[in-house]
Amino acid sequence: MAQIDIEVLQPFAARFLEGTNLTPAERVEVLRIAQGFACKDSASAADVSPETIRARRKRIYRKLDVPGSAEVLAKLLALSLKMLSAGERLDARPLAAAQPVLPAQQPLMR
Repeated sequence: MAQIDIEVLQPFAARFLEGTNLTPAERVEVLRIAQGFACKDSASAADVSPETIRARRKRIYRKLDVPGSAEVLAKLLALSLKMLSAGERLDARPLAAAQPVLPAQQPLMR
């Protein structure tokens, strides 16, 4: 799956995650889901096992009350379109105390 640049996602993801009870690690994982990271790739980026990522994603789905990653993306996209249609300024706000450490690679989309 194509991976997009994290700077594009930050303002949308920050708004999307406002008011949730996700941990910082789960918030970073939501960004990785939105970027198109598979469990294996996300595990490599986070330096944890793929099983840890699968468990983390299950907790995310439960906390956000969605059945899977497609619905996370759908909710994020819906909010993003709503923000853009309202003409909201896309200033980069910090998503969590710790920023994600992603693998060094060129994004496929910008």
